Amino acid sequence: MREDIITGGPIKAKPAARRRLWSYVALLSPAMLIYWLVFLIPAIVLLINSIQVNQPEKSMWERELTLANFIRFVSDPYFIKVIGITLLMGVIVVLVSLVIGYVLAYHIYKAKSFVKTSLITIVLTPLFSGALLQSLGWYLMFARYGPINAFLKDIGLIDQPYNFLGTYTAVVIALVHGFLPFMVLSIVNSLRSIPVNVLDAASSLGANSWTAFLRVTLPLTKGGMMAGSALVFGGTIGSFATPGIIGQGKIQMLAQIIYQQAIQIFDWSFASVISIALLLVLIIVTMSLTGSVKLQGRNRG
Repeated sequence: MREDIITGGPIKAKPAARRRLWSYVALLSPAMLIYWLVFLIPAIVLLINSIQVNQPEKSMWERELTLANFIRFVSDPYFIKVIGITLLMGVIVVLVSLVIGYVLAYHIYKAKSFVKTSLITIVLTPLFSGALLQSLGWYLMFARYGPINAFLKDIGLIDQPYNFLGTYTAVVIALVHGFLPFMVLSIVNSLRSIPVNVLDAASSLGANSWTAFLRVTLPLTKGGMMAGSALVFGGTIGSFATPGIIGQGKIQMLAQIIYQQAIQIFDWSFASVISIALLLVLIIVTMSLTGSVKLQGRNRG
């Protein structure tokens, strides 16, 4: 046994540190249990199902193993095209949400208490209504005899009603409306974390409001923009109700293909492969954005 150099007695373990460690484990165990049950176990089942032959009459442990589903997915040009459309829609929705969300977030940040509360309530309205309700609302707005067509006809831009449903523009507008709150809240939190004395220092050094925004405010809110972009992108490429209702089946994204393979064709194995591809895209994008934020913070430090 090691002896203490000064006292010559044995070194005793610190019971307080050990108790603290076990208290942390006890506090985290319910959350980790829920995490395993809600996410990891279904993901493991999904992975096992993806490398099996689609044999619904047999149990999971009796099915034959195969990689044909993965080969089919990567070799079929149709599914590669769907991946491209899904990624493109995600990027477009993120860019539009970023521009609109930053303007809204900046006005919310600068507004007084009552106006700020009112603006936040309005921005959060899509989260209260849900994807299905807001998709039905946009369906009525974009219909051939809806308010948008009536307005365009009244001002003379169109002579006959135009069917906006089933177009990429309509789907992008509906998705931006649905996921804009995530971008706004992320940027608002970043704006609130900027110390007031930093902006005062920029003003005292001769920077006008526009220069202070470009050189100080905008760089310090990159973390919020990255976080909001990750949330909006993940929600967009995994969206099912909005592209299905507004797209009218003419715009296929990964979520629609998963639904078709699982519910309509009953090919659960191939649907699992597409689901894994969707998860991989989400993981890659999230890790890229997180790594970019950490690299910027390290460079700033």
